[in-house]
Amino acid sequence: MPPGADMFCAVLTSEAAIRLGFHPYRAPTGVNSIEYDGRPACNNCGFCAYFGCPIEAKGDPVAMLRHALATGHCEIRPESNVTEILVDGTGRRARGVRYLDADGTEHEVSASTVILGAGAFETPRLLLRSGLGNPDVVGRYLMYHFQTYALGIFPFGLHSHRGRSVTHLMDDPIVPDGPADEAARDADLPYFRGGIVEHGGAAHVVMEAIYLPPGEAHSRFMLESMMRERLAAFTMQGEDLPQVTNRVDLDPSVRDVWGLPAGRVTYAPHRHEAACAAHWGPRLEAVLRDAGAERTFWVTSPPLEHAVGRRQPDPTPTSRHVMGTARMGTDPRTSVCDPWQRLHDVENVVITDASVFPTSTGYGPTLTLVALALRASRALAGLEPLRSTRPADAHRA
Repeated sequence: MPPGADMFCAVLTSEAAIRLGFHPYRAPTGVNSIEYDGRPACNNCGFCAYFGCPIEAKGDPVAMLRHALATGHCEIRPESNVTEILVDGTGRRARGVRYLDADGTEHEVSASTVILGAGAFETPRLLLRSGLGNPDVVGRYLMYHFQTYALGIFPFGLHSHRGRSVTHLMDDPIVPDGPADEAARDADLPYFRGGIVEHGGAAHVVMEAIYLPPGEAHSRFMLESMMRERLAAFTMQGEDLPQVTNRVDLDPSVRDVWGLPAGRVTYAPHRHEAACAAHWGPRLEAVLRDAGAERTFWVTSPPLEHAVGRRQPDPTPTSRHVMGTARMGTDPRTSVCDPWQRLHDVENVVITDASVFPTSTGYGPTLTLVALALRASRALAGLEPLRSTRPADAHRA
């Protein structure tokens, strides 16, 4: 499909970025720009992020699930929670799963293959509860994206709350240039790896209404719209380096609503992320000023300063990009599954979510996640040759 309508805000900032030597381009968003697959074209309502698409123009999982259901071979059991993956007497093969339905009634279902796609938080929880995978590795190397936000206040309307959430990107910070290399050396680091920079707005109408003060002036503030109409934002999805100490494990005392051990997150960013943000924040501000911003500032998530006075902010990023915790690799001592995403110790359990990522990179994870899931699915269907790279197979041979 051709690109959709360009956001006025993103056109302004992209033109400024080009003037300063960067290379913005139209973003692939998985949103229909024309009628496709029985779904309409996007009407640019501005509610892509944080919301489900009311007209189903967005290529989210609803469209794919409908295709699966139409085959007659797929059944959805809503409000069900898998509590355990069951294995046979050999301990090498899964025989199914145990789950609780919406009423809390326990069931077991058998399967020749168990596909685990619960995400980088819930996948390690389920593996740990089931006693599967290397317990020294499952849950470790949790990664987000270290987000750097550069914001600019403009003296005119940007209409940045309309259209798809992102229509333009640039990925120049991923491959460091001369100034980035120099800043890395000054920080005593071998390199910087930033991330894609999303050109967009800062708020939609619901968010603005929540954050503006209540009272008689609320309507006037909404009409003046400093957040929604006059604020442009760059979001750099900075690479979060994998660290063995960042992890998800089972809380020893807290239980979830099903009475199971809750997930516990231990996380702190690497100094690479902080130094990289400190370099790119001011450079992104310069682009916004060139585009016409009157005032600019930049912040990060998590904050660069972990202690503000006596207050201790949460050090975990607000990023919804969550990766790692069941990384793939060739060595069972340092990875959870093989390069085909099969558990090293239980060969018919396949993980198809972002928990298999060994690195986060500075790009959005969705396209890589989908590509890996398609590859694993083709292998299961016999359409992709399975090349065994597992040392355990060689030992058995």
